[in-house]
Amino acid sequence: MPREPIYFESIEVGDRIESIPRTIVESDIWLFAYLTADFFPLHTDVEFAKKTPFGQRIAQGMLVLSIALGMVDQVILSKYDVSSVVAFYGLKDVRFLRPVFIGDTVKAVAKVADKRDKGGDLGIVTYHLEVKNQREEIVLIAEYSALIRKTPPE
Repeated sequence: MPREPIYFESIEVGDRIESIPRTIVESDIWLFAYLTADFFPLHTDVEFAKKTPFGQRIAQGMLVLSIALGMVDQVILSKYDVSSVVAFYGLKDVRFLRPVFIGDTVKAVAKVADKRDKGGDLGIVTYHLEVKNQREEIVLIAEYSALIRKTPPE
C-alpha cells in the first residue's frame, strides 16, 4: 500500500505525533560516547557517577534528544511518503529537565507549533518536542524545524 505524500499545506498547527516507547540501555550510552567522543564520566564511570547528585550514570542529553527525534521520524516514515521533506532546519530552546537512567523507557511527542512560508516552493514547520519517561515525567523539551516542500502545481 503506497504511503500518502506529506506537503507543507497538509500539515496543521496542533498536529501531534507520538512515538512508541523505547528503553535506554547501557550500550546506547557507550555507542553514543564512541560516536561523539562524549566520554564524560557522568555517563561512563560508575564510581564517578555514584558521587553525583544523580547517584548513578545518566544518558547523555544529546543521546536522548537524538533518539527522540529518530523515534518521531519513524512514525512519520511509517505513514507518509517523505520525499517532500527537504531537511532538518533547526533546533532551539533545548532543556534537559530530568536525568534519563539506564533502564528508563522514553517516548517522544512532537506537536506542530508553527508554520511559515519560506517563499518559492518551501515552508518551515516547527515542532514542540516533549520526551517523557515511564512515569510520564517530562525529561526533555525542545523546538525543532523542518524544511518541507509545498504541494507541486498540477
